[in-house]
Amino acid sequence: MFRKMKIGGKLSLAFGVLLLIFAGVGAMSWMNMSGVQQEARSLAERYVPELVVAANVQNTVQTMMYEVRGYNFTYSKSYLDAGRNAVVEARKALKEASDLGEKYPTLVALREGAAKAVAALDEYVVLIDRTETAVNAIDGARTSGNESARLFMENAEAYLASQNQAMLHALRNNEPREETEDRLQKITLANEIIDAGNAVRLANYMGQATRDVVRFEEGMKNFDEIDSLVKKLRADTAQKVNLDQLDAVQKAAGEYKTAMEKTLASWRELDEINTRRVETGRVILTLADQVVHAAETQSMKITGQAVSSLGSTILVILIAT
Repeated sequence: MFRKMKIGGKLSLAFGVLLLIFAGVGAMSWMNMSGVQQEARSLAERYVPELVVAANVQNTVQTMMYEVRGYNFTYSKSYLDAGRNAVVEARKALKEASDLGEKYPTLVALREGAAKAVAALDEYVVLIDRTETAVNAIDGARTSGNESARLFMENAEAYLASQNQAMLHALRNNEPREETEDRLQKITLANEIIDAGNAVRLANYMGQATRDVVRFEEGMKNFDEIDSLVKKLRADTAQKVNLDQLDAVQKAAGEYKTAMEKTLASWRELDEINTRRVETGRVILTLADQVVHAAETQSMKITGQAVSSLGSTILVILIAT
């Protein structure tokens, strides 16, 4: 039948076949390009923003952890303020992540990760508050301890001064040897009390400066020696003014010991809180990292599909032409 057709009919048929081929190629190209367009839109509206918000969460949380850690070790309020400001920024970043996850239900990792991260951030804020409470307790103990140390030294030195004066009086008036030896013994014990007090203060200051718990605790052992020395002096002291001084020394030593015990307890609490803070912060960072990984994987998948679609379109066009 084709052979019997006139040349005009054959040309028309061939032209029609070409039109059908071009129409098919065009339809396939349109479908492929439409798919690429949708994939590009999903990248622009979903997965790239997902990467951005997850990275923003990581950055703000890392800043928050750094600032609060600085406060934990220095007790400087500037670090605390910076850490709380970072919490605000972290909440904003998580709000953006939650909103994006709600807008696009396909972003499952983002939506679920954001919800868990918000809960972890709430826990982290509680730990910041506990850190501040512990630091305030240390500051309070330090203040009361300094006052107790001042009163301790003031009364111990006053007792020593009175015994030195009594010794001079005894020497000038040729008092009996027994009384002179008694004065000398009191002077010796008073000096030992002052030395023990200085040892405590040095251990306190150095221990806090270097966060050396062992040295701090070693210094506290001097309180037992102070108590023993005060008892010896009291047993051989008759003047009320001197007895009052010894009472003040013992009272101040007890208060100083209490202040150091509070400092030590707060230190240990800070260490425990710091461990939990780090763990909680890492939970948020891990969740954000999982979202980043999911977004990267999906982006690579979409990119691969787009490349494949464009490649097949080009191939069909080349074959058709």
